[in-house]
Amino acid sequence: MRSVFPLTILEECYYWEDLPAYPCSWFARLRFSGCLERTGLKTAVLSTLRRHPLLTANVQMVGKQLQWLIVDDFDPVIRWETGPIGGAFPPARQQDLQREMGIDFHVRTDTTASELTIQFHHACCDGTGGCQFISDLLRGYAATCGAPSPLELPPLDRDRLEGRPKFKIAPRQLAAGLWRTAKFVMRTPVPVIPHRVGLHDEAPPEGFPTVLCYTFDEETTARVQKRSQALAVTLNDLLATDLFLALATWRSNHNLEDGGWLRMMIPVNLRTIGDKHLPAANVLGGTHLDRRQPDFADAARLLRSVHEEMAFIKRWDLGRCFVALAEQCRRWPGLLERLIRTDKCRMSIMFSNVGKVLKRLPLPHHKGRVVAGNVTLEGIDFVGTLHPYLGVNAVVAWYANRLSLTLHYDQRALSKEQATDLFDIYRRRIQEG
Repeated sequence: MRSVFPLTILEECYYWEDLPAYPCSWFARLRFSGCLERTGLKTAVLSTLRRHPLLTANVQMVGKQLQWLIVDDFDPVIRWETGPIGGAFPPARQQDLQREMGIDFHVRTDTTASELTIQFHHACCDGTGGCQFISDLLRGYAATCGAPSPLELPPLDRDRLEGRPKFKIAPRQLAAGLWRTAKFVMRTPVPVIPHRVGLHDEAPPEGFPTVLCYTFDEETTARVQKRSQALAVTLNDLLATDLFLALATWRSNHNLEDGGWLRMMIPVNLRTIGDKHLPAANVLGGTHLDRRQPDFADAARLLRSVHEEMAFIKRWDLGRCFVALAEQCRRWPGLLERLIRTDKCRMSIMFSNVGKVLKRLPLPHHKGRVVAGNVTLEGIDFVGTLHPYLGVNAVVAWYANRLSLTLHYDQRALSKEQATDLFDIYRRRIQEG
């Protein structure tokens, strides 16, 4: 594996999206019963980071091209504190990839429990890559606690990082891709609530990230799954529709029915069987759903339209079109940065589904929960990135047969009371159907 190689187009997008006031980071908070052991965690972090080189790499400009510089000598900072579990997330910061690694660790413990919060720079990896890292980390930590040996880790091919494919549009996709791209460009979405965006602010607001979390019980989770099956739609279709309806109700309650387009961005995992041994990285595309206030009047019709549109996107493999078209911007130096760092709303809300996590992790399980040495992983909260004008980012995931929900909201746009109201409306829609 070479020590220097170019960023992919998506990594470059995330690099330019990183602003002091809007760190391009996502987060995972692991909640344990039992207290993490300092030396064991540090040993596991070091060994796991060696398997995933983009998480410790730096970015440098070589000529007019951004390049990864692989760093083999690194010393991750793990911050420790004592205090109550289950409160606010620890303060995040902008990670300067030119000078430091794109991953931070923060541990909070009390007498019987622990939380490990990991901040990932999005240019380094996506949610699937982050779950790879977390899986390896738990196995590494369990090994330091005397887990059965050998606890063999799955093989990874570091050389695949520099040979990742560029996503091109096939001729059969061209018409559909251009049609969706034209709608994306011609429509101007509105924020969930009008607010000021400080593109040039020197830091995010105090308390960033501001996150609301909820984990449904197993009975509710099973009921949601059965509901999607009975309606002949996917879980993604159902949860995305519920989010649209919750947002419409919330905006109506706050007299925000302005008739504008509400745009939901949805990341799309583009990994194939050939990426099985790829270390943590970004292999993502994306798509969008645009709806206006009249579209929310009939919930059944909205769900059917979302299902049909998502089926069309999957059938024509249009999740890769955004990446392929963004690649064309590289032909004009500086264009990609200008397009990304524009003072314009590009999306109203984001919805991500991390899927079922750690289900096949070869560690002991207790009531569906992973046991790693002296701790048991009780739950995971995944928190998405905020961009300018993106007021909220909703993420769902499945762990231990329970659906978890987080809402990362921009406190420059929504007060805690407003965000909690939206979160509760969405939670009740999922619970009650």
